[in-house]
Amino acid sequence: MEIGVVLPVYNQKPQYIDECIQSIESQNFRDFQLVIVIDGANHETVQAVKEATKMLTIPCEIILRNENKGIAYSLNQGFSHLNHCRFLTWVSSDNRHYRNFLQTLYEQLVNASEDTVLVYSLFNLIDENGKSRDNNEIRRGKMVKFMSQNKEDILQQNFIGASFLFKQAAFTKAGGYDSKFEKVEDYEFWIRLLRIGEIKFIPQFLMEYRLNGEHSYTTITPREDIKIKSIAASNYHRIKQGDTPKVTVLISFYNERKYIRQAIGSVLTQTFKDFQLIIVDDGSTDNPWDEIFKFNDARIIPLKIENGGKARALNLGLTYALGEYILELDGDDWLEEDAIETMVDAMSKQPDDVGLCYGNRKKWIQKRYTVVPGPVYKGMNYKNKYEVLTERKTHCPRLYRKSALDHIGGWPISQAEDFKIMLKLADHYKFYWIDKTLYNQRHHKNNITLRQQKENEQQTKEMIEEVLKEWGDIFKPEFIEKNGLIEKVNLSKKNKR
Repeated sequence: MEIGVVLPVYNQKPQYIDECIQSIESQNFRDFQLVIVIDGANHETVQAVKEATKMLTIPCEIILRNENKGIAYSLNQGFSHLNHCRFLTWVSSDNRHYRNFLQTLYEQLVNASEDTVLVYSLFNLIDENGKSRDNNEIRRGKMVKFMSQNKEDILQQNFIGASFLFKQAAFTKAGGYDSKFEKVEDYEFWIRLLRIGEIKFIPQFLMEYRLNGEHSYTTITPREDIKIKSIAASNYHRIKQGDTPKVTVLISFYNERKYIRQAIGSVLTQTFKDFQLIIVDDGSTDNPWDEIFKFNDARIIPLKIENGGKARALNLGLTYALGEYILELDGDDWLEEDAIETMVDAMSKQPDDVGLCYGNRKKWIQKRYTVVPGPVYKGMNYKNKYEVLTERKTHCPRLYRKSALDHIGGWPISQAEDFKIMLKLADHYKFYWIDKTLYNQRHHKNNITLRQQKENEQQTKEMIEEVLKEWGDIFKPEFIEKNGLIEKVNLSKKNKR
């Protein structure tokens, strides 16, 4: 047989199984064998498979396993029964394949260059009822752009999709699927497979991928979890290859589509090149991803999560950061082109007890379609941690030593997380100020309102009182206010009895 096809089956709707197997039987290409691996499925699913396979005229083997061991195990077991096939693919039990699915993939791979190990194509989306989902020219154009990436970009994100065919020899050399990467087994396998040879993209729709099925990944597993697992797989291989950058830049943002391209662009054009860029979209509703995907750079790791606040977004990014240093950037701000180089050079000359360095920031006022320059806010050197507390300043840009962030547990979940993290760091580390303007901060109508400022001021008071107690309860604060905002904080020693 030329092609071996594996169909792993767990609990599934009988209708979907029937439609899937019918689409396999209807293939124009006939020189293939099907292996169905029933992975501890319920009785209804087992009966549905047995009933649906009665229509088959192509060779088919059913492996019935009572214990559920996952897709990776099932695929490896299925492919082990297809060692005589030159090419391999696998299909999901709720998808449907066009009649030319195998024929087109086969012809493309046979006629590709000798070093090509994988061909893959476009696929249409269908809903739980089998109806098309936005399958138009606009979506096709976006898919073609997304899927026709260089193979090196696989470490950034999975662009292969669900319609593919690969060589048996390459599968064997790559080592098959790894069950340690549950839910992203295919993505982790692509990372290894693409190291072996070249890929070829076919801009043609060859199958239908079902969304929102009762047992589909897209239904039972949140997209956030899939993306997080994907990043873990990518990082695993980056570390294994020694591909660990000096700096990780973290951009967290919410509804900043208009500005996010400038933020990203200011990172990618840095004079310092040894970095990774983790972009965390904190549940934006303004569809920023069209802007983000205009960048094609393997150093970018995009991540979209449910809205949970800036601190949570940054901590998630920190979990997957590989750099020795972490630079924080807001999605509506931008860096000077030598910002990272300047800060890394300065930080590398500091002792290990310096956990944070920062520069000066320039304020820019957004006026419709342009920005007007404002003042430059300088950083400062601190005598001790109590001065950090009384000055209540937050500086930009901030370059952290990752070991220091890990030591204090990352960003505190707080409305005033920028100030709180400086206080937490100040209790353990020294700071270093670079007297140079390296950061551009945009002021626009969506920045914090006066009402929110007053709410934050109350939380800041509570934070200061709490921190002073943590620092030995030596001082008590006096808050000097003007128009409901803290103007100054004085400390006086407590009388101890």
